[in-house]
Amino acid sequence: MTTDSKNPAKSLFVILPNVNIFNVENPGGSQTFLRSASRHLNASSRSRVSLSSLRAGLHVDLVDEVAPRDTVLVSMDEAQRMALQQAEPGLRMVPVEELEPLWLQRFRLVTTLGMTAGPRLALEVKVVDTVSGAALENVDVVGLTDRANRVGASSKTNAKGIARLMFPSGTGMLEVLEAFVPSGYWPAYALQIDPSAGSVTLSCTPIDLATQDCRGHLGFEGGDTDGQGVKVAVVDTGVSKHRDLRIAKGMNVVKGEPATSYTDLMGHGTHVAGIIAGRGQPGSGVRGVAPGADLHAYRVFGKGKETALSFNIAKGIRQAVDDGCDLINLSLGAAADIPEVLREIQRARALGVVCLAATGNDYRGPVNYPGRYSQVLGVSAFGQKGTWPAAAAQDLEVASPFGIDARNFVAAFSNVGHEVQLTGPGVGIVSTYPGGYAVMDGTSMACPVATGALARVLARNTRILNMDRDQKRSDAIIKLALRTARLLGFGARFEGAGVLM
Repeated sequence: MTTDSKNPAKSLFVILPNVNIFNVENPGGSQTFLRSASRHLNASSRSRVSLSSLRAGLHVDLVDEVAPRDTVLVSMDEAQRMALQQAEPGLRMVPVEELEPLWLQRFRLVTTLGMTAGPRLALEVKVVDTVSGAALENVDVVGLTDRANRVGASSKTNAKGIARLMFPSGTGMLEVLEAFVPSGYWPAYALQIDPSAGSVTLSCTPIDLATQDCRGHLGFEGGDTDGQGVKVAVVDTGVSKHRDLRIAKGMNVVKGEPATSYTDLMGHGTHVAGIIAGRGQPGSGVRGVAPGADLHAYRVFGKGKETALSFNIAKGIRQAVDDGCDLINLSLGAAADIPEVLREIQRARALGVVCLAATGNDYRGPVNYPGRYSQVLGVSAFGQKGTWPAAAAQDLEVASPFGIDARNFVAAFSNVGHEVQLTGPGVGIVSTYPGGYAVMDGTSMACPVATGALARVLARNTRILNMDRDQKRSDAIIKLALRTARLLGFGARFEGAGVLM
């Protein structure tokens, strides 16, 4: 449950239309309530409107709506939630969830060591440029005693390239030490480090745009017209201006922020966009899978936020569908069910639009939502050995099963299961980043490869592309994707129908 930051005593809830397919003529009161709430919200110039004027004593704040007379976001405490349920028993109310980008660029620790009182060990880690030896500032450094379960300590390098990691006294050998540079470099690592050693140096290799990454090696770099006529939505952290990107339309759907401000403040969405439709020249820029596709950017992450409200993601999907997009890329996820997002995915399918979603990076954990929903194409991640520099941290993601080509493997971090429909390269992917280029890993990177591949396949199948925008169209697009995909030999739980070329 997400607490309302403007009123910590309250939490954010979503109220959805309660569709009654068994009694369409008398569906209940939810539609009447939502119509009244929508009128009330749109009649006021204030950012929030109390429902007390609709029903005395009901101190519930209306915050936002996905669309007029549709799903609404409200702020209320538990007592008011029960009061609203008593007053309107037909309403469907669910707590807002928070979804995160599905990348490994910012390694999220589950258990952080060295935070409690008592004797501690300090390990100084210096991070330098492999070529010049120059110190690298603002690098995320993590020392892990248990990498699979994300147990360890983290810090950032200072102007001298040094990060200071603190561990409880008596901490044994670190399983691994990793350094993630925001952009311009491949991540570095070292195994079996004794934290009592005092200091250690990690060297990061600069990105060389003239050298192909995994995606390039596998043939996922398109021509200028690949994807032409297909509109692809990136529902994400936003997309920044970049010399390799051409944005057809951009929008910020977060309430209280300028709708025109879709600039990426994290870098994730810009990276995803470059994978789909980067228009850079080989050797000097990033070439996407479908450079000819029309990119639409929908920012659903609020300023200063590293997670997105499920409600805002639902708004982003709604806007993308209404703007005529054909494919929607969702490189984000959470462990919990997100009914308001599912509702918009179902609406998209009904209107001929297909969503592709990353499966998650929990090291073979269950597939995240929304990738878990059967109405989307869930995309896992694989890699190919030999497609990154020596001593880059991508070495750590090599794991079984291996494919028909023994160089191919399912990424160690990738979530898998029967919900997987497709797979894509997601280990050591170079793409656009605000102000330059970055290498990232994650199902977040595999998903846009699949999205771009589907865009270029769809562009070549104009009969399907030009179908009426209804369920038959979205079914035909998914059938096209699954029938065109090629098996790599990992098994269905790991790759679904395979990789879409």
